[in-house]
Amino acid sequence: MRIKDIRERPVSLSDPMSNAGISYLEMTASAVAIDIDTGEKGMITGYGFSSVGRYAQSGLISERFAPRLLAIEDVEGANCGLDPVRCWATMMANEKPGGDGDRAGAVGVLDMALWDAAAKIRGIPLWQLLSESYNEGNFHKRVPVYATGGHYYPNSDLEALKDEIKGYLDQGYDRIKIKCGQGDLADDCTRIEAVLALLDGDGSRLAVDVNCMCSTSGTTQEMADAYAPYKLAWIEEPGHPHDFELLTALTGYYDGPIATGENLFSMSETYNLLSYGGLRPDRDMVQVDPALSYGMVEYANIVRLAEAGGWPRSQMVPHAGHLLAYHAVAGLQLGAHEIAARRDFILGGLQDEVLIEDGTGSLPQTPGIGFESHAQLWALLKEL
Repeated sequence: MRIKDIRERPVSLSDPMSNAGISYLEMTASAVAIDIDTGEKGMITGYGFSSVGRYAQSGLISERFAPRLLAIEDVEGANCGLDPVRCWATMMANEKPGGDGDRAGAVGVLDMALWDAAAKIRGIPLWQLLSESYNEGNFHKRVPVYATGGHYYPNSDLEALKDEIKGYLDQGYDRIKIKCGQGDLADDCTRIEAVLALLDGDGSRLAVDVNCMCSTSGTTQEMADAYAPYKLAWIEEPGHPHDFELLTALTGYYDGPIATGENLFSMSETYNLLSYGGLRPDRDMVQVDPALSYGMVEYANIVRLAEAGGWPRSQMVPHAGHLLAYHAVAGLQLGAHEIAARRDFILGGLQDEVLIEDGTGSLPQTPGIGFESHAQLWALLKEL
Protein backbone atom coordinates (compact mmCIF):
# COMPACT_ATOMS: atom_id res chain seq x y z
CA MET A 1 0.00 0.00 0.00
CA ARG A 2 1.56 3.29 -1.07
CA ILE A 3 0.78 6.98 -1.34
CA LYS A 4 0.80 7.75 -5.05
CA ASP A 5 0.01 11.45 -5.22
CA ILE A 6 -0.68 14.47 -3.00
CA ARG A 7 -2.40 17.58 -4.34
CA GLU A 8 -2.94 20.84 -2.46
CA ARG A 9 -4.31 24.20 -3.43
CA PRO A 10 -5.11 27.34 -1.47
CA VAL A 11 -8.80 28.24 -1.32
CA SER A 12 -10.22 31.67 -0.56
CA LEU A 13 -12.55 31.88 2.43
CA SER A 14 -13.38 35.48 1.59
CA ASP A 15 -16.43 36.54 3.56
CA PRO A 16 -17.65 39.92 4.90
CA MET A 17 -17.85 38.67 8.49
CA SER A 18 -15.33 39.68 11.15
CA ASN A 19 -14.77 39.20 14.85
CA ALA A 20 -13.11 41.44 17.42
CA GLY A 21 -9.66 40.63 16.07
CA ILE A 22 -9.73 39.68 12.39
CA SER A 23 -11.64 39.97 9.13
CA TYR A 24 -12.30 37.02 6.84
CA LEU A 25 -12.05 38.97 3.59
CA GLU A 26 -8.49 37.80 2.86
CA MET A 27 -8.58 34.47 4.69
CA THR A 28 -7.42 31.32 2.87
CA ALA A 29 -7.31 27.59 3.63
CA SER A 30 -5.56 24.54 2.18
CA ALA A 31 -7.57 21.91 0.34
CA VAL A 32 -5.76 18.56 0.10
CA ALA A 33 -6.26 15.24 -1.71
CA ILE A 34 -4.08 12.17 -1.09
CA ASP A 35 -4.30 9.14 -3.42
CA ILE A 36 -3.60 5.76 -1.81
CA ASP A 37 -2.89 2.72 -4.00
CA THR A 38 -4.40 -0.01 -1.83
CA GLY A 39 -3.80 -2.91 -4.19
CA GLU A 40 -6.93 -5.08 -4.14
CA LYS A 41 -9.28 -2.18 -3.31
CA GLY A 42 -7.81 0.05 -5.98
CA MET A 43 -7.14 3.77 -5.55
CA ILE A 44 -8.67 5.48 -2.49
CA THR A 45 -8.55 9.26 -2.10
CA GLY A 46 -8.55 10.98 1.27
CA TYR A 47 -9.41 14.66 1.60
CA GLY A 48 -8.50 17.42 4.02
CA PHE A 49 -9.57 21.03 4.42
CA SER A 50 -7.91 23.48 6.80
CA SER A 51 -9.58 24.94 9.83
CA VAL A 52 -10.65 28.60 9.85
CA GLY A 53 -8.78 31.51 11.36
CA ARG A 54 -5.35 30.80 9.89
CA TYR A 55 -4.18 30.65 6.27
CA ALA A 56 -3.24 28.07 3.62
CA GLN A 57 0.03 26.21 4.21
CA SER A 58 0.91 25.51 0.57
CA GLY A 59 4.66 26.00 0.82
CA LEU A 60 5.14 23.87 3.92
CA ILE A 61 3.07 21.08 2.41
CA SER A 62 4.75 21.02 -1.00
CA GLU A 63 8.32 21.57 0.18
CA ARG A 64 8.53 19.44 3.34
CA PHE A 65 5.63 17.26 4.34
CA ALA A 66 4.21 15.90 1.08
CA PRO A 67 7.65 14.69 -0.15
CA ARG A 68 8.19 12.82 3.13
CA LEU A 69 4.87 11.02 2.75
CA LEU A 70 5.51 10.16 -0.89
CA ALA A 71 8.84 8.61 0.06
CA ILE A 72 7.24 5.99 2.35
CA GLU A 73 7.47 2.63 0.58
CA ASP A 74 4.55 0.99 2.41
CA VAL A 75 1.91 2.77 4.54
CA GLU A 76 -0.04 -0.36 5.47
CA GLY A 77 -0.71 -0.99 9.15
CA ALA A 78 -2.69 -3.52 11.15
CA ASN A 79 -5.71 -5.29 9.62
CA CYS A 80 -4.62 -4.43 6.05
CA GLY A 81 -5.41 -0.77 6.62
CA LEU A 82 -3.60 2.52 6.21
CA ASP A 83 -1.52 3.51 9.25
CA PRO A 84 -1.99 7.28 9.90
CA VAL A 85 0.24 7.15 13.00
CA ARG A 86 3.21 5.89 11.03
CA CYS A 87 2.58 8.52 8.36
CA TRP A 88 2.43 11.21 11.02
CA ALA A 89 5.75 10.11 12.51
CA THR A 90 7.36 10.29 9.06
CA MET A 91 6.03 13.81 8.48
CA MET A 92 7.49 14.93 11.80
CA ALA A 93 10.91 13.35 11.28
CA ASN A 94 13.74 15.88 11.50
CA GLU A 95 11.43 18.58 12.87
CA LYS A 96 12.80 20.50 15.84
CA PRO A 97 10.48 20.68 18.89
CA GLY A 98 8.63 23.92 19.51
CA GLY A 99 7.76 26.74 17.15
CA ASP A 100 4.57 24.99 16.09
CA GLY A 101 2.68 27.75 14.24
CA ASP A 102 1.70 27.08 10.64
CA ARG A 103 3.69 23.83 10.64
CA ALA A 104 1.04 22.34 12.92
CA GLY A 105 -1.68 23.28 10.44
CA ALA A 106 0.23 21.88 7.46
CA VAL A 107 0.69 18.51 9.17
CA GLY A 108 -2.88 18.69 10.48
CA VAL A 109 -4.58 19.02 7.10
CA LEU A 110 -2.49 16.17 5.63
CA ASP A 111 -3.21 14.04 8.69
CA MET A 112 -6.94 14.77 8.18
CA ALA A 113 -6.77 13.43 4.62
CA LEU A 114 -4.91 10.32 5.80
CA TRP A 115 -7.56 9.54 8.43
CA ASP A 116 -10.26 10.09 5.81
CA ALA A 117 -8.55 7.57 3.55
CA ALA A 118 -7.93 5.12 6.41
CA ALA A 119 -11.62 5.06 7.33
CA LYS A 120 -12.64 4.68 3.67
CA ILE A 121 -10.27 1.73 3.27
CA ARG A 122 -11.92 0.11 6.31
CA GLY A 123 -15.35 1.02 4.91
CA ILE A 124 -16.44 2.77 8.13
CA PRO A 125 -17.12 6.39 9.20
CA LEU A 126 -14.19 8.12 10.84
CA TRP A 127 -15.90 8.45 14.23
CA GLN A 128 -16.01 4.64 14.40
CA LEU A 129 -12.33 4.31 13.54
CA LEU A 130 -11.41 6.90 16.17
CA SER A 131 -13.62 5.16 18.70
CA GLU A 132 -11.87 1.86 18.07
CA SER A 133 -8.40 3.41 17.99
CA TYR A 134 -8.60 5.72 21.00
CA ASN A 135 -11.75 5.09 23.05
CA GLU A 136 -12.15 1.31 23.48
CA GLY A 137 -15.06 1.27 21.03
CA ASN A 138 -17.16 3.80 22.96
CA PHE A 139 -18.83 6.76 21.24
CA HIS A 140 -21.64 9.31 21.53
CA LYS A 141 -24.97 7.95 20.33
CA ARG A 142 -25.98 11.57 19.73
CA VAL A 143 -23.37 14.30 19.37
CA PRO A 144 -23.82 17.44 21.52
CA VAL A 145 -23.54 20.54 19.33
CA TYR A 146 -23.87 24.30 19.49
CA ALA A 147 -24.25 26.90 16.76
CA THR A 148 -21.52 29.49 16.34
CA GLY A 149 -22.26 32.76 14.57
CA GLY A 150 -23.22 36.27 15.53
CA HIS A 151 -20.23 37.78 13.74
CA TYR A 152 -19.91 41.43 12.84
CA TYR A 153 -20.93 42.45 9.31
CA PRO A 154 -20.80 45.79 7.46
CA ASN A 155 -23.97 47.75 8.14
CA SER A 156 -25.46 44.97 10.28
CA ASP A 157 -27.66 45.80 13.25
CA LEU A 158 -29.38 44.10 16.17
CA GLU A 159 -32.31 43.03 14.03
CA ALA A 160 -29.98 41.25 11.64
CA LEU A 161 -28.26 39.56 14.57
CA LYS A 162 -31.58 38.40 16.00
CA ASP A 163 -32.76 37.11 12.62
CA GLU A 164 -29.54 35.11 12.30
CA ILE A 165 -29.95 33.52 15.73
CA LYS A 166 -33.64 32.77 15.10
CA GLY A 167 -32.54 30.86 12.03
CA TYR A 168 -30.19 28.71 14.10
CA LEU A 169 -32.87 27.94 16.65
CA ASP A 170 -35.18 26.93 13.80
CA GLN A 171 -32.50 24.53 12.56
CA GLY A 172 -32.64 22.61 15.85
CA TYR A 173 -29.80 24.19 17.81
CA ASP A 174 -30.32 24.82 21.51
CA ARG A 175 -27.06 26.60 22.45
CA ILE A 176 -25.54 29.58 20.65
CA LYS A 177 -22.20 31.38 20.59
CA ILE A 178 -21.84 34.98 19.37
CA LYS A 179 -18.99 37.42 18.90
CA CYS A 180 -18.37 40.41 21.14
CA GLY A 181 -15.45 42.74 21.80
CA GLN A 182 -15.38 44.81 18.62
CA GLY A 183 -17.15 47.69 20.31
CA ASP A 184 -17.29 48.78 23.94
CA LEU A 185 -18.82 46.84 26.82
CA ALA A 186 -22.12 48.66 26.48
CA ASP A 187 -22.36 47.41 22.89
CA ASP A 188 -21.46 43.89 24.04
CA CYS A 189 -24.23 43.92 26.61
CA THR A 190 -26.74 45.15 24.05
CA ARG A 191 -25.83 42.24 21.76
CA ILE A 192 -25.99 39.74 24.62
CA GLU A 193 -29.39 40.96 25.80
CA ALA A 194 -30.81 40.89 22.27
CA VAL A 195 -29.88 37.22 21.89
CA LEU A 196 -30.89 36.25 25.42
CA ALA A 197 -34.38 37.50 24.64
CA LEU A 198 -34.58 34.68 22.08
CA LEU A 199 -33.25 32.11 24.57
CA ASP A 200 -35.86 32.65 27.29
CA GLY A 201 -33.29 34.71 29.18
CA ASP A 202 -31.25 31.57 29.88
CA GLY A 203 -27.58 32.59 29.92
CA SER A 204 -26.45 28.98 30.13
CA ARG A 205 -27.51 28.64 26.48
CA LEU A 206 -25.32 31.52 25.30
CA ALA A 207 -21.52 31.73 25.01
CA VAL A 208 -19.58 34.87 24.11
CA ASP A 209 -16.29 34.96 22.19
CA VAL A 210 -14.15 38.12 22.49
CA ASN A 211 -11.23 36.78 20.40
CA CYS A 212 -8.35 37.71 22.70
CA MET A 213 -9.17 41.42 22.95
CA CYS A 214 -8.36 41.92 26.65
CA SER A 215 -4.72 42.82 27.38
CA THR A 216 -4.69 43.73 31.08
CA SER A 217 -6.18 42.32 34.25
CA GLY A 218 -8.17 45.52 34.58
CA THR A 219 -9.91 45.08 31.22
CA THR A 220 -10.63 41.41 31.89
CA GLN A 221 -12.17 42.27 35.25
CA GLU A 222 -14.30 45.01 33.70
CA MET A 223 -15.49 42.52 31.11
CA ALA A 224 -16.21 39.92 33.79
CA ASP A 225 -18.17 42.45 35.84
CA ALA A 226 -20.25 43.42 32.80
CA TYR A 227 -20.97 39.83 31.74
CA ALA A 228 -21.45 38.25 35.19
CA PRO A 229 -25.16 39.11 35.60
CA TYR A 230 -26.01 37.11 32.47
CA LYS A 231 -24.57 33.82 33.86
CA LEU A 232 -23.21 32.89 30.43
CA ALA A 233 -22.31 29.37 29.34
CA TRP A 234 -18.74 30.61 28.95
CA ILE A 235 -16.51 33.53 27.99
CA GLU A 236 -14.13 32.51 25.20
CA GLU A 237 -10.56 33.61 24.47
CA PRO A 238 -10.42 36.56 26.89
CA GLY A 239 -6.76 37.46 26.27
CA HIS A 240 -3.61 36.54 24.38
CA PRO A 241 -3.36 32.73 24.15
CA HIS A 242 0.08 32.64 25.80
CA ASP A 243 -0.68 35.10 28.61
CA PHE A 244 -1.27 32.53 31.31
CA GLU A 245 -0.75 35.12 34.06
CA LEU A 246 -3.65 37.18 32.70
CA LEU A 247 -5.81 34.06 32.37
CA THR A 248 -5.01 32.98 35.93
CA ALA A 249 -5.96 36.41 37.22
CA LEU A 250 -9.32 36.18 35.44
CA THR A 251 -10.18 32.68 36.67
CA GLY A 252 -9.30 33.82 40.20
CA TYR A 253 -11.70 36.75 39.87
CA TYR A 254 -14.59 35.36 37.78
CA ASP A 255 -16.57 32.32 38.89
CA GLY A 256 -18.17 31.61 35.52
CA PRO A 257 -16.72 29.23 32.90
CA ILE A 258 -13.85 30.26 30.62
CA ALA A 259 -13.02 28.59 27.30
CA THR A 260 -9.64 28.84 25.57
CA GLY A 261 -6.98 26.89 23.71
CA GLU A 262 -7.94 27.31 20.05
CA ASN A 263 -4.71 29.23 19.37
CA LEU A 264 -2.47 26.60 20.95
CA PHE A 265 -1.18 23.97 18.54
CA SER A 266 0.52 21.08 20.34
CA MET A 267 0.54 18.81 23.35
CA SER A 268 3.36 20.82 24.95
CA GLU A 269 1.44 24.09 24.61
CA THR A 270 -1.65 22.42 26.05
CA TYR A 271 0.42 21.15 28.97
CA ASN A 272 1.51 24.72 29.73
CA LEU A 273 -2.07 25.95 29.50
CA LEU A 274 -3.34 23.32 31.92
CA SER A 275 -0.39 23.76 34.26
CA TYR A 276 -0.09 27.55 34.38
CA GLY A 277 -3.33 29.03 33.05
CA GLY A 278 -5.39 28.71 36.22
CA LEU A 279 -8.14 26.77 34.43
CA ARG A 280 -10.62 24.77 36.52
CA PRO A 281 -11.53 21.26 35.32
CA ASP A 282 -15.00 21.44 36.86
CA ARG A 283 -16.19 24.30 34.62
CA ASP A 284 -13.66 25.63 32.10
CA MET A 285 -13.24 24.28 28.55
CA VAL A 286 -10.18 23.41 26.46
CA GLN A 287 -10.70 24.26 22.79
CA VAL A 288 -7.60 22.96 21.02
CA ASP A 289 -8.39 22.47 17.31
CA PRO A 290 -7.37 19.03 15.91
CA ALA A 291 -6.84 20.39 12.39
CA LEU A 292 -4.53 23.16 13.61
CA SER A 293 -2.60 21.07 16.16
CA TYR A 294 -0.90 18.42 14.00
CA GLY A 295 -4.08 16.40 13.38
CA MET A 296 -5.75 13.52 15.17
CA VAL A 297 -2.55 11.73 16.22
CA GLU A 298 -1.42 14.70 18.32
CA TYR A 299 -4.96 15.56 19.38
CA ALA A 300 -5.58 12.08 20.80
CA ASN A 301 -2.45 12.55 22.90
CA ILE A 302 -3.74 15.96 24.03
CA VAL A 303 -6.96 14.32 25.24
CA ARG A 304 -4.93 11.71 27.14
CA LEU A 305 -2.76 14.43 28.65
CA ALA A 306 -5.80 16.34 29.87
CA GLU A 307 -7.34 13.20 31.36
CA ALA A 308 -4.11 12.42 33.19
CA GLY A 309 -4.36 15.89 34.72
CA GLY A 310 -7.88 15.30 35.99
CA TRP A 311 -9.82 16.84 33.12
CA PRO A 312 -13.02 15.04 32.07
CA ARG A 313 -13.60 14.66 28.34
CA SER A 314 -16.77 16.70 28.74
CA GLN A 315 -14.53 19.79 29.07
CA MET A 316 -12.74 19.16 25.79
CA VAL A 317 -14.63 21.20 23.18
CA PRO A 318 -12.67 21.48 19.89
CA HIS A 319 -12.59 24.75 17.99
CA ALA A 320 -13.73 25.43 14.43
CA GLY A 321 -16.67 23.32 13.40
CA HIS A 322 -14.92 21.42 10.61
CA LEU A 323 -16.10 17.89 9.84
CA LEU A 324 -13.01 16.28 11.39
CA ALA A 325 -13.89 17.77 14.78
CA TYR A 326 -17.41 16.36 14.56
CA HIS A 327 -16.01 12.83 14.21
CA ALA A 328 -13.54 13.50 17.03
CA VAL A 329 -16.30 14.64 19.40
CA ALA A 330 -18.44 11.64 18.44
CA GLY A 331 -15.72 8.96 18.58
CA LEU A 332 -13.83 10.26 21.62
CA GLN A 333 -16.98 11.29 23.53
CA LEU A 334 -15.91 14.91 23.97
CA GLY A 335 -17.98 17.76 25.38
CA ALA A 336 -19.52 19.37 22.28
CA HIS A 337 -19.01 20.23 18.64
CA GLU A 338 -18.98 23.80 17.40
CA ILE A 339 -20.93 24.21 14.14
CA ALA A 340 -20.59 27.21 11.85
CA ALA A 341 -24.33 27.27 11.37
CA ARG A 342 -24.57 29.88 8.60
CA ARG A 343 -25.31 27.53 5.74
CA ASP A 344 -23.94 29.73 2.96
CA PHE A 345 -20.47 29.89 4.57
CA ILE A 346 -17.97 27.53 2.95
CA LEU A 347 -17.61 25.49 6.18
CA GLY A 348 -21.23 25.96 7.25
CA GLY A 349 -23.25 23.03 8.50
CA LEU A 350 -22.42 19.33 8.44
CA GLN A 351 -22.78 16.40 6.06
CA ASP A 352 -26.16 16.10 4.36
CA GLU A 353 -27.01 12.93 6.28
CA VAL A 354 -26.49 14.49 9.73
CA LEU A 355 -29.70 15.70 11.37
CA ILE A 356 -29.71 18.30 14.15
CA GLU A 357 -32.46 18.01 16.75
CA ASP A 358 -32.76 19.32 20.31
CA GLY A 359 -29.15 20.44 20.37
CA THR A 360 -27.63 17.15 19.23
CA GLY A 361 -26.57 15.66 15.90
CA SER A 362 -26.91 12.18 14.45
CA LEU A 363 -23.98 9.94 13.56
CA PRO A 364 -22.93 9.92 9.88
CA GLN A 365 -22.63 6.46 8.35
CA THR A 366 -20.74 7.27 5.13
CA PRO A 367 -17.18 5.86 5.17
CA GLY A 368 -14.51 8.44 5.95
CA ILE A 369 -15.10 12.03 7.02
CA GLY A 370 -17.93 12.71 4.59
CA PHE A 371 -16.66 15.66 2.56
CA GLU A 372 -18.42 14.20 -0.47
CA SER A 373 -21.81 14.91 1.12
CA HIS A 374 -21.03 18.50 2.16
CA ALA A 375 -22.06 20.52 -0.89
CA GLN A 376 -19.85 23.60 -0.45
CA LEU A 377 -16.70 21.69 0.44
CA TRP A 378 -17.16 18.98 -2.15
CA ALA A 379 -17.55 21.57 -4.91
CA LEU A 380 -13.96 22.56 -4.12
CA LEU A 381 -12.42 19.23 -3.16
CA LYS A 382 -13.69 17.32 -6.19
CA GLU A 383 -11.53 19.57 -8.38
CA LEU A 384 -8.51 17.96 -6.73
